Formats: sequence, C-alpha cells, structure tokens
Amino acid sequence: MRTLTQELSEHMNNLEKPKPSDRPVLKQDSNSEWTVFLQDALNGCGYGPLDLDGDFGPLTLAQVNRFQQNLGLTGNGIVDASTWTALDNHQKLFGWQAEWPGSLSLTGIAGVDTLDKVDSSTMIQEAAKLMGASPRFWGRYFQGNTNWGEYLHKFENKPLHDAIVRVLPISRQTNKVDGTYLDGMDIGTSHAKDVLDTFDEDYLASQGDGFYFFLDVEGIDSQPSLSKEFYLGWSNAVVNASSKVKLLPCVYTSAKQDPTSKQNLSAAMKQGAQCHGLWVAIYDNQPQISPWNREKAKSATAVPCKVLLRQYIGDINGGTYDFNQINPFLDNPELFLQRLILPPS
Repeated sequence: MRTLTQELSEHMNNLEKPKPSDRPVLKQDSNSEWTVFLQDALNGCGYGPLDLDGDFGPLTLAQVNRFQQNLGLTGNGIVDASTWTALDNHQKLFGWQAEWPGSLSLTGIAGVDTLDKVDSSTMIQEAAKLMGASPRFWGRYFQGNTNWGEYLHKFENKPLHDAIVRVLPISRQTNKVDGTYLDGMDIGTSHAKDVLDTFDEDYLASQGDGFYFFLDVEGIDSQPSLSKEFYLGWSNAVVNASSKVKLLPCVYTSAKQDPTSKQNLSAAMKQGAQCHGLWVAIYDNQPQISPWNREKAKSATAVPCKVLLRQYIGDINGGTYDFNQINPFLDNPELFLQRLILPPS
C-alpha cells in the first residue's frame, strides 16, 4: 500500500513544465496565469520588479522590451518561444524558483508551526495523525530571548533532528512592523543573529547555500500593518547578517486581508529590498491536508514575489498547532524544504 508521502512525491514529479515552444505567445493585454509566470520570470532575471498581477500592461511591456534588447532579441514586446527560451536560460537571482501554471490537483509538502516548544516525538506524531501526513518542517520564533514561543534548541534540536523535521525560522515582530528603517535594522540584526547563534554559522554553512527567514506580519485586528521603511531596514539587516550564510528574507501575512502591508512590501522591493516569497494564512475548516487551492492561496493584493507556502488551518488541538503546506507548483518544492534548517542532534 502506498503511503501519503509516496503519493505526494508522485504528484510533484508529474508537475507540468511546458517547453518554450508549447507555451502561449504573449503580448500587451495578454492577461492570464502565463502573464504572472512571465512577470515572475522577469523578476527572477533581475528586471522590474513587477507585481505578479497578471496584467500585461505598459510596465510589463517595458521590461519585456528591455530584456529582449539586452539579450539581442527582436525588441517587439512579443513573448514567443525565443523569448521564453532566453528567460529560461538567463541566470536567476539567488533563491528564485518558478511557480508553474497548471490545472493539476497537487498536494504540497506538509508542515506545522507552534508557539509551544517541540520537546518530544509525541508532538510530531500527534500533529501527523491530525494532519494525515508527516510534517517535514516546523515553524518557530527566533527573537533572541526566552519568551513564550521562542525556539529552545536544548529541548527541540534532538526530537526534530531525529524525525528529520526542518525548522522554518520566524522573526516575531507582529507589534512593531510599522516602525522606522532603524527599527527594522535593529530587529533584523538581532533576530538574524539569534538564528545564526542558535545553530552556529559554520554548521549552517555546511548544510546548505541559503535559508529562508520569515518576518511575522499579521496586519489584522489590533496588529499594525507593515511599513515600507521597516521592511527595507529588516530585509537589509537579514541579508547582511553573515558572510558565511545567506539568510533569505520572506514575509508571513494574510492572503486576503491587510492590503496596506502588501502595498508597502511592494514599494520596499521596488526600492531594493529583498523578499523571496510569501507564507500566507487563509484557513479551511478541517485539519486534514488537501490539494493546493490556487485561488485561496493567491495574494489578493499583488506583490513582486510568489506564494511559497500556505497556513491552511490554525489553532488545532486546543490552539497548539497551525498546519501548512508548501506550494506544490514551485519548480522544486524539495529545494524550498532544503532551505529550511535541519537541527543538529
């Protein structure tokens, strides 16, 4: 009998990745999911950055023309097989992955996040039973203190390492993300240092080429919205935190609420801030993992980066667990997983 993990792996291996010659020809006013893919590809090549809104308007046209002219292609703004091929072959920004269009029913890699520390294998087993899939990553806060929710490596390293569950590190700044550039710099520096000190820079460098680090931006109820200045400072601090290890700034936020945070994130990226992707929260009514829903996971306010994973249900088992899945339409979901941290034993 096949396990759910085997089934998920088979689904991911069946992801449709059309060759350039099999993709649609795009031009101005070609507004579709392939236009989103085009905008994302241009961003990955260092152009734009363009909001992933699917609107092939003047901004996207200008970047297509610029790309074609720089590559010696016919600068007519028409994206045909030759332009698709050039986009595929162009060197991408570090950490970039494609998100492919497609109508397949795919389920992503399962994961959990908690405020409670993971101090035994029992928690991992319980989460797996509730979710119907073994978690392969676990979100925890890094903030440089011992407040509730902080990752405590003396208790958590071993059970997570033994179960081969990777840590998704989160910068807990829900109440301060509306601050200044210096606020962002101070907090980004402190929290990135906490990740580096907790796992040791040399250990991290031996494990991979870079690791995602998510800024917690709730932006709903009584929580403030993200400011452009704060994100510029936080992102720059995270990027420059280490000469040995690349930390890749990302953002946790609501998929449908808080347009102000997303607008300010977009503005910060257009001024040079890095964001390698979104972790979006939008909830279903049952904890069992199910196929990825593109429409639910889509950010209602477009930004220049894709959705990497979705928190699909929260506060399970008396508020202990939130359940997540990685976007299965990423070019390589396993690469996303490898850019999370496997703790030492």
